[in-house]
Amino acid sequence: MVIVVLSCDKNEDLWKPFHQLIEKYYPTHPEIIYATETKTNPYYKTISKNYQIWTKRIRETLKEIDDNIILTMMDDDFIRKPVDTKRIDYLQGQIKGNMAAIYFEKSFDKHDIETNIKGIKKRQHGSNYEVCINCGIWQKDKLIDVISRDSDPWDVELNQDNKGYDFYINSEDYIIDWGYRTWVYANICRGKWCREIVPFFEKEGIEIDYEKRGFAN
Repeated sequence: MVIVVLSCDKNEDLWKPFHQLIEKYYPTHPEIIYATETKTNPYYKTISKNYQIWTKRIRETLKEIDDNIILTMMDDDFIRKPVDTKRIDYLQGQIKGNMAAIYFEKSFDKHDIETNIKGIKKRQHGSNYEVCINCGIWQKDKLIDVISRDSDPWDVELNQDNKGYDFYINSEDYIIDWGYRTWVYANICRGKWCREIVPFFEKEGIEIDYEKRGFAN
């Protein structure tokens, strides 16, 4: 398994705090690969594909990765506390067959279905955000298929084209706590900082020029 961070050139200012926090709270992480257009992340391996269409860029990036089990993260997934590595090890061994993804977000739908995978529920087909571009484990070939239509990441979630695959979600404590709570952003919202990040970055000794992006709220 490798970690693929879905990023872009304009989010270069997020790379340093991401690096500082993942090295602190997930020091045993597998190889990290950044997906960008042209810029190279100084901290991790970078695959740059200069396509303006987001899904095309990510598809072409994924095709260069040998591992079929990948942990996707967004570049503003700023980790808040030690990662549950035992659960990640367990879950990467569980994803197989028709399973496309196991999301690390907490289950938020009362219709999610219990499974025989500890701490994991199954999303019902047609449920809200059954297809979600968020932190979680994917089978790479199925992610490529799910994003086969040229679009941006928001359209992927609006489209909800599950390609007939099954999607699963965390039903226990946070596996990776990046500050997100269902329907509530904590880091970046619409390209701007959320104010919640300020005391957290201060606690972590991270200095940011907030004026470059401004605040969303």
